[in-house]
Amino acid sequence: MAYQDIVYPKIPFYLTYPMQNVYMTEMEYEKDLDRMKEYYPVETKEIMKLVEERLDQLEYEGSRIYDEEPDRLMIQMEIEGIYRKLMENSAHALEKPVHAASYFDTVPVEITGGELKVQERDCGDKWLCSMVGVLFGTELCRRRCRHRRCRRWL
Repeated sequence: MAYQDIVYPKIPFYLTYPMQNVYMTEMEYEKDLDRMKEYYPVETKEIMKLVEERLDQLEYEGSRIYDEEPDRLMIQMEIEGIYRKLMENSAHALEKPVHAASYFDTVPVEITGGELKVQERDCGDKWLCSMVGVLFGTELCRRRCRHRRCRRWL
């Protein structure tokens, strides 16, 4: 046996380009996530359905969700929009009217010259609003990672 065969063993052709199974790995990852989502409680599945619908609308090339650092205000507004839609669809409709934030509530203090206001979400159910935020953030992160991993192979 030659020295070269010991140091550099012959490799089958299909193993010389190991990046061929990237799509299979991504498909397995997606199937695993879908399997875990089946274990969610019914209420969480309802929230997740609304979150996925909204992110499907926002998912296009050049979308603001793929910015290097997504805008915090945009994310908060998306979460509040999903929360409102959830309240409209559910039997627990809010008794008080939903108040939209004014322009001056969302502009940084340096620009307006006013006092710093801590903007609270206008949610009737703070826990549910937080749940929407967590699910939205998790799904947003998952889609950004998938976009980053798969974009170079398209």
